[in-house]
Amino acid sequence: MAETIVKDRRVQSRNIIESLIESRTQTLSHYKEIMTYHPFSMDDTLKEVLEDFCESMVDYTAKAHFNLYSHLEDKKERRKSVLKIADTVYPELVDNTQKILDFHDMYNSDVTATIEADKIEHCLNSVGELLADRITLEDDIISAILSVDGSARSAN
Repeated sequence: MAETIVKDRRVQSRNIIESLIESRTQTLSHYKEIMTYHPFSMDDTLKEVLEDFCESMVDYTAKAHFNLYSHLEDKKERRKSVLKIADTVYPELVDNTQKILDFHDMYNSDVTATIEADKIEHCLNSVGELLADRITLEDDIISAILSVDGSARSAN
C-alpha cells in the first residue's frame, strides 16, 4: 500500500514536471520568434508577437508556481533532500518571477504602442537572461525530484 502511494506521488510529480517543461518550451519558442524581428521596429506584427510571448511567459511562471512549487509546499513531496534544494532556490525564483511580471507589465497590450524600439532589444536580452536563470533554478529542483533517492547536486 505504501509503495503504491509513493509511486502515485512520483507519477504526479513527473506529470507536473512534464507540463512545466512543455510550457517552458512554448515560452522559449515565442522568445526565439521575437528575436527573429531584430532589428526591432514597433509595428503591429511585433506587438502581437510580443503580446503572445508575454502571455506565454506569464502562463509558464504561473504554472511553475501553482503546480510545481505548490506541490512542494503542500507536503506532497516528502524527501528532505528535495525540499532542501527547493527551499534554497525558492527565494531566487520569487525574485525572478517578480522581474518577469515587471517585464510583462511593461510590454502588455496597453503599453506597447508607446515603447521605443531601441529599448526592446535591451529588455528582451534581460528577460532572456531571467529565463535562463529560472530554468537553471528549476532544473535543480527537477533533478532532485526525478532522482531515485531525492538527492541531487545543485548547479549553483
